[in-house]
Amino acid sequence: MASKTCTHRLRKEMRNISREPSPHITARPLPSNILRWYFVLEGPSDSPYEGGIFMGRLQFPEEYPFKPPAVYMCTPQGRFKCNQKLCLSMSDFHPETWNPLWSVSAVLTGLLSFMMGSEDTVGSIQTSAAEKRSLARASHHFNRADRVFRELFPEFIRDAPAMPRAMQPRAMFTDQNGNVSNRRGRKREEEGESLVSLIAWLFVFLALIFAVFRLIAGSP
Repeated sequence: MASKTCTHRLRKEMRNISREPSPHITARPLPSNILRWYFVLEGPSDSPYEGGIFMGRLQFPEEYPFKPPAVYMCTPQGRFKCNQKLCLSMSDFHPETWNPLWSVSAVLTGLLSFMMGSEDTVGSIQTSAAEKRSLARASHHFNRADRVFRELFPEFIRDAPAMPRAMQPRAMFTDQNGNVSNRRGRKREEEGESLVSLIAWLFVFLALIFAVFRLIAGSP
């Protein structure tokens, strides 16, 4: 259970973020748990993330602001693994460098800045710029399927145009271990295998009918 100091600080930060939002950053706590916040990073223009909306999570300790939060990403973006704690100077990986004066906005601004770079850290992955652009396009579709995203950030769903099926990126999805894969490609391969199997069974069926017909025709 959060201390009074923690609750007071987080509520104050919630008001500050609402009044003076940081560029490319939106953050809100769960209504039922002020220690768990979710945020959206909007991909900056002229970057591989342009047009993308990437949700993540902050888990605050009961001792906040005297101890730092844990930082996670939820939406695949090609820079960090999803649902794995990230090692950042402002996260609970480095409590020795934490400054209680740092705010939620400061943590997320630092995360966005680190996301734009290519430095390795615990929880980071390496992908090409093309893969990041593809994931940025797919992020809207991915987030719509997330209940928390729909409840906390409905304005991003309203503002984003629906993605036609034919235009959905063929590209890359990152699993919880950071592995990048082409789900649509695998699906098409499976559909192709099913079609070949269906055609083979059809030929067998026709051959059986032909054999029965010849047997009947040849009988006295």
